Amino acid sequence: MRSRVVVAILAFQLTGFASAHAQEASTPNAAQNSRWAPIRAVFGQGEQEDGYFRVNLPRSDLHVSIGGDTLSPHFEFTSYIGFAPAGAKSVIAMSEIIVLQSEVPLVLAEAHRQGIHITAVHNHLLNEQPRIMYVHATAEGAPGVIASSFRAVFAKTATPLAPAEEEKSTVDWSRVDAVLGTHAEAHGTIAEYVFARREHLTMHGMPLRSSGTLETASEVVFQQLGDGRVANTGELFISPSEVEPVVRALDENGLHVTALHNHMVEDQPRMYWVHWYATGDAATLAKGVAVALSHMNSAQKSKSEGGG
Repeated sequence: MRSRVVVAILAFQLTGFASAHAQEASTPNAAQNSRWAPIRAVFGQGEQEDGYFRVNLPRSDLHVSIGGDTLSPHFEFTSYIGFAPAGAKSVIAMSEIIVLQSEVPLVLAEAHRQGIHITAVHNHLLNEQPRIMYVHATAEGAPGVIASSFRAVFAKTATPLAPAEEEKSTVDWSRVDAVLGTHAEAHGTIAEYVFARREHLTMHGMPLRSSGTLETASEVVFQQLGDGRVANTGELFISPSEVEPVVRALDENGLHVTALHNHMVEDQPRMYWVHWYATGDAATLAKGVAVALSHMNSAQKSKSEGGG
């Protein structure tokens, strides 16, 4: 969704991970950059943050609307691949692939051919035109090989693979910032807010930070529509005990839940994602999001990219 980053992770075994992870934590940036270089060479783009690497692929070929409102590709229609270090030289790649319904069979077949593992196929929104589906996938191996495999999968869709140009923000988001904290990023008519989980997250014994780069954190997106209206969506990363109070809080505040499901498999603790869609006054919708966040073991305020 995010112009940054939901994550799906394959079960894997990593012998002696604890010592390897400690070693990676002290690895110089130059060594990490060499790990990401083959990925950048395949896609011609990418950004590093929090020790992870990410490639964003907006579906700028699509013109998506809900109820007559045209939505930006950065609203909820940007595919991504997140890469995390694994061992001395390998990576684990986690991807969310935005597809038309007609592209689903082609994507799944190519993923199988490439040795990429599918962990979820589902909707995030309702009533959008055209109908959009989300394929979550993961793979592990050499950086260049894994990147090439994912590029082959994306080539089965009409996703533009050339790097997208950055848009400068054209909106004052101070009213939303006052409720949810500083937006993590903003461009064009879009602002995104990120809320990290507080507990330790592991995938088959591998620690992962709660990060927008890997989409292991909750994300909330606003798009200015004009005439004092915004569109709002998001994906809150929640534990089983949080499902009922969070869904209830969203519904009671006019944030219409559109999906509740997993993105990953074999995660610890077991986690779910809840999605919603609403339009209206920005500050009012932000206050509804804040109520939902109050039921979660996560940060209550967003921070700008690079903020502590």
